[in-house]
Amino acid sequence: MPLTTDAEFLRLLKKDLDYFTRAVERFENLVPHACHSLQDQWRLQAQARKDFTLDLQILLEKAERCVELALRGGRENRSAAC
Repeated sequence: MPLTTDAEFLRLLKKDLDYFTRAVERFENLVPHACHSLQDQWRLQAQARKDFTLDLQILLEKAERCVELALRGGRENRSAAC
């Protein structure tokens, strides 16, 4: 994958990560306002969204490492390190 495509992927991934982080925070702020019968379900949803955000963060860190390796000229080892 060309480095320009890598850079675009990282940009979009960072944007998605920021969006999901803010969305989880807003969602968690709504939980206390829900009726008691829904609060447990909403807390589970908030946790699932936090887990997804964590997965995105891990993906972003791995992608950044791959791009850094490619920028340093390690294209040959890129697929093995990624």
